[in-house]
Amino acid sequence: MLKRTSIVTAVGAAAAAVALAAPSAMAGPSAVWTVTPTGNFSATAGVTTLTDNIGNAIKCTTASASGNIPTSPTAGPQIASITAAAFNAPCTGPFSSTWTISTTMPWALNATSYATGGTNGTGVATGNISAIKATVSGSSVLGACTFNVTGSVNAKYNNPSAGGSNGTLAVAPAATSPLLLTISGKTGPGCGIVGATATFKGDYTVVSAAGGSPVVKYS
Repeated sequence: MLKRTSIVTAVGAAAAAVALAAPSAMAGPSAVWTVTPTGNFSATAGVTTLTDNIGNAIKCTTASASGNIPTSPTAGPQIASITAAAFNAPCTGPFSSTWTISTTMPWALNATSYATGGTNGTGVATGNISAIKATVSGSSVLGACTFNVTGSVNAKYNNPSAGGSNGTLAVAPAATSPLLLTISGKTGPGCGIVGATATFKGDYTVVSAAGGSPVVKYS
């Protein structure tokens, strides 16, 4: 009886070892983000607006950005790195103020959810741009002012039409749980009217260096 029990125990142990060694795919494959093509990309926008929590808005008539999409597929959430961002100078604000914006890179483009549809009906990835760092400097009738902007902003990437170059990154506060930028390091008399937080809005058309706009999928 003891011998039979030992055999049963050994068989059970062997079966457990096989189960532990089995590939995790048995539980179902994990979804991943796929972006095509990978490599460098550029983005251009018309008017972009930085608005503080008091309502003061700094508008730039044009803006641009560029970055890199690394190896795909990826588990995310980061699907791309933004390595440069520029805003035309001077940008304009309240009290006849003019401003320049300088950036510290890189920033991260993150995707957190995916849905069918979108602007071009080919899918939309919702997420954010994080690790934002910028310095805003200007002057007005109130005097000079310099402050720092850091944090994250909500963003949605709308896939292009089939084979098109009309993929767009829409940056704007989300209807629920909007992300806010933090304003700090305010220096100068002109900063007296500057708030403590800010939002950012802008629509960027994104084009890959390989041609066309990137296509983002989650499956």
